[in-house]
Amino acid sequence: MKANAGFWVGCALISIILSGCNRYQVIPDHLAKQVNEKLSYEQVKDSPEPYRGQIVVWGGEVLNATRDAESTTVEVLEIPLNKDHIPLNGWASSLGRFLAIASRGEIIDPAIFKEGSRITVIGEILDSRTETHDKATYDFPVLAIRDMTMWEDRTRANYPFAGYSSYYGYGYYGYRPYSFRGTRVAESES
Repeated sequence: MKANAGFWVGCALISIILSGCNRYQVIPDHLAKQVNEKLSYEQVKDSPEPYRGQIVVWGGEVLNATRDAESTTVEVLEIPLNKDHIPLNGWASSLGRFLAIASRGEIIDPAIFKEGSRITVIGEILDSRTETHDKATYDFPVLAIRDMTMWEDRTRANYPFAGYSSYYGYGYYGYRPYSFRGTRVAESES
């Protein structure tokens, strides 16, 4: 009888440990087949017209967010993503900026976008927009947000085993900033 109880306790512990190892899924299942992960920011920035309507995964650092009556626009300093779709460290690898627009559904409150926070956007390429900021002219590729992940920067001291890094490197934890139909940050189900 003791061996049987020990077996079930062991199984319970293993299942608890394995459930903590679940991988955070940045690209939701309903968008996975539509995403063109090979299409780079650089390709689209140079010539967005041929790529209009394609779904891409880009990320970076939030520069600012504004809201009007119809949409929320997030200006993002593009930073390349690692294999887990998390923006890499360092601005030096940035190739420019892009705009992520939420306009078809629930409007996102810009207060959730803290300047300097890191995000990963899954978006549909719309067009390009030229704007002037601080006496410099920028060409912005424009994405319609389909899904988005915000990354919380957590220090190693926040982990119970402070000497170890999390699965995603040194302390990045992803979450969806608001829910659409209860679970996802999504602009549409298409």
